[in-house]
Amino acid sequence: MADNVKVAVRVRPFNGREKDLKCFNIISMDGPTTTIKQPETNKTKKFTFDFSYDSFVPRDNEKYASQDHVWKDIGVGVLNNAYEGYNCSLFAYGQTGAGKSYSMMGYGEDKGIIPIASERIFNRINSNEDPNITYRVETSMLEIYMEKVRDLFNPKRG
Repeated sequence: MADNVKVAVRVRPFNGREKDLKCFNIISMDGPTTTIKQPETNKTKKFTFDFSYDSFVPRDNEKYASQDHVWKDIGVGVLNNAYEGYNCSLFAYGQTGAGKSYSMMGYGEDKGIIPIASERIFNRINSNEDPNITYRVETSMLEIYMEKVRDLFNPKRG
């Protein structure tokens, strides 16, 4: 298997509420390192991950982490492992409003990891010309919220 567990963190832009409250950013990212600055003391704490994505900076900033950037770093490896026959999992963790849905699903033209992977999988299947190759695609999307598991593809059941 080409990839094992990788951990990434992504900071998103402020939402309308945060802008109205005149919040300020205390997170900075440089390569795989994320730094948090305590605003009252100016003390900093550094954390290193496999990937630190800064989507807080403006889109025209060279440090801006686009959906495509995240896809290339994380999604491609997961998809390649799936093509090799491995069961693959991708977890998005964080508090409500942290940006999990945007990273995983995206919005509008800004596709997230799941729609990009789905498109690539079915394009590959549709381009197969070898009648001896068969494909089996299974997927699930679960939400764990307040210690309850919910099947997002069949919410009544889970």
